[in-house]
Amino acid sequence: MDSQILLPALIFLPAALGFLGCVLPRIVFPVSVAMLLAYAFLSQNLIGSGVSYVFTLVGEGGIQFSIDLYTFPLVFGSSITLLICFGLFYRRFSHYFYQVCLVLFTALLIAFSTVDLVSMFIALELVGFAAFLLIADRSDKKSLFHAFQYLIGGGLAMLIYLIGVVQAFTYTGSFLLTDLVRAPETALCLIVAGLLTKSGVFLCGLWVPNIYSHANCQSSAVLSGCVTCAGIAPIARMSQILIPIGDSMVVIGVVSAVVAAIYAVFERESGRALGWSSVSQLGIAILSPTYACAYAMQHGICKALLFSTLHTKDRSKLSDDSVSHLHNQLENVPSLPVEEFIRVIVFVVASLSIMGFPYLSGFITKNWVKTDLPYEAKIIYTTAALLTSTVYARLIFDRVSNFIDHQQPQTVLALRRISLNIIDVLSTPRLWILLVSIISLIYFSFVDTTLYSTPSIRSAIVSAILGGILFISVVGIQADEFVKPITRTLDLVGAPFLVAALLLANLLYLKI
Repeated sequence: MDSQILLPALIFLPAALGFLGCVLPRIVFPVSVAMLLAYAFLSQNLIGSGVSYVFTLVGEGGIQFSIDLYTFPLVFGSSITLLICFGLFYRRFSHYFYQVCLVLFTALLIAFSTVDLVSMFIALELVGFAAFLLIADRSDKKSLFHAFQYLIGGGLAMLIYLIGVVQAFTYTGSFLLTDLVRAPETALCLIVAGLLTKSGVFLCGLWVPNIYSHANCQSSAVLSGCVTCAGIAPIARMSQILIPIGDSMVVIGVVSAVVAAIYAVFERESGRALGWSSVSQLGIAILSPTYACAYAMQHGICKALLFSTLHTKDRSKLSDDSVSHLHNQLENVPSLPVEEFIRVIVFVVASLSIMGFPYLSGFITKNWVKTDLPYEAKIIYTTAALLTSTVYARLIFDRVSNFIDHQQPQTVLALRRISLNIIDVLSTPRLWILLVSIISLIYFSFVDTTLYSTPSIRSAIVSAILGGILFISVVGIQADEFVKPITRTLDLVGAPFLVAALLLANLLYLKI
């Protein structure tokens, strides 16, 4: 089939299935899973192959797409994230949840592949609407409040982005990314500010911790694994084309990586700590235009696994009104002891991967980014990596402690129950998904064996050990006195005003 027809069909197929699924939900759901598996398989085979497809939708003068090295990793990461979510939480889905996810996937495919600024605006707006529905899926007052905050804040960010696009068009006469080299600095600043807000990068990404901690598990997994990746591809493309943008991303990325990681160290709620960690990790991603998408892919998959295996104790405290009672009941359904044990293992492995531990996928992506940084940025990058290790040492400690306190590890580890535990594992598809996830994180760590030198392995292990020591050192500090006031201020002031103020600060201070 002609690629001019096939590629647009592949982009819009998920949305078509999503709308069809509203009419025939039980029939379309398995088809959707098969489609996501196909997307994951195709994109995984094309990562690093150097293959690129360029086509124009609706003939000459239409919308231009470039499916290339920036697109494949993010498509793969989003497909795997949705598959994890569909496999682990299908029974908890509310009405139209998976259908919204499919529409979101089409919006993401457009955002990952278009090189047209107006199409990018439309795709990011569609991503925002889908994210709004996912955040509000919990249906309690707080989640609705934060959903509207996200909607209004995202709308403001996209308005600023659109103003930048219009100003750039007046100078260049084009909406293409490659023509931004002739655009004025102010227009570039406005466009980048909008993209940074969508990506959840500090300062504009302060909405991330609130949203992640108040949404339900499946929504947080999708938001962290897919939605925040929407702005990474255009930022990486612009950083590669425009040297001033690339230089500014190094500054913004370093600030985001360090400041957000410091705040995550002192955050006591696991959901918010994961949110701050996302802000920090996405800051690291934009440091390297070449490997930004691969890093965001790895981070998105690991973060989806973390939110999927996070214990529900913290979340059950977040809402106590009657509307969310049903959701809390569903989230607190007791699981098999062996299932909870494997969930803890997945949580630990995904955390170690984000820490960059050897023989896990995070080790590869972290070293890719590190080799692409200037020397001055490497020093601060190492500091951010140490803080990241501290954050995840605390999260691992909390998760394992919770398992020991509330489950009975001896029940899982007892020799006389081994045969029963194996039967439990084989009989539950959720456990197969979790086991395959662990194997995949290990398998991906062998895609570039040249990175496994003695200094790099020693550096990663020392960073993890120092992170554990630093966690023990700060665990007794009563940080609530200065953490809670900031948290309450963010909740009270709200994301829209915060986003507008921070965008203004970006414009006045950075000026690219």
